[in-house]
This record gives sequence, C-alpha cells and structure tokens, in this order.
Amino acid sequence: MRPKNVSLVDELASLGHVIESAEMLAEMLADGALPDVDAQSRAPKMLAAVLGMAKGRIELLRQVVLHQADPKLLVGRNNYRLGPVQRHEDPDIILGPHARVRRRSAQRRRSR
Repeated sequence: MRPKNVSLVDELASLGHVIESAEMLAEMLADGALPDVDAQSRAPKMLAAVLGMAKGRIELLRQVVLHQADPKLLVGRNNYRLGPVQRHEDPDIILGPHARVRRRSAQRRRSR
C-alpha cells in the first residue's frame, strides 16, 4: 500500500469550516439566538474548545510545512490522498512523508 499524503488545500478548507462554525456559534450567543439557557451557558466553553482545537491543528500544520513534524500526524478523512498525485490531476499542494524531520540529535543537545 502506498503511503498517504496530506492535501494542504483540503486541510485548510476543513480548518475554515471549523472557524466558520465557531464564528456562527459566537454570533448566535451574542444575538441570544441559542435555543435555551443550558445552550447559552455551555456555548462559551464550546467556543473556546473549538478554537483551541483549530489553533492546535494550525500549529501542527505550521510544523509540518517547516519540516519539524511528520505529515502523517495530519492525516485524516478530511485530507488524505493515496500515493503521489500528478500535477495535471490535482492542483493541491501535497505534503508527502518527509525523509527526515529536523530535530537536534541527542548528542548535539548534550554537547551544549
């Protein structure tokens, strides 16, 4: 089986949907449009949780782009592609497996 690659376009689209959902929830909370008192009391925590998860995902994506994390950590149903994609098939930027993730070796850290 070929390794899975991550579609950057699909990942960014999914993050956009998450942020749009948080925006919608915030608007409903501000406008008093939530269905009941229980939903109104839970909404701020839900909003913080959604934004926290989006922030973490964006940080992981940044690390992958900088070759500081393996793209396999991003693979999900929303963004995976099997094997390499030919340029004429898909305009996505594909983040394939990195040969090496940039990390300081244990010896370098010890010598400092």
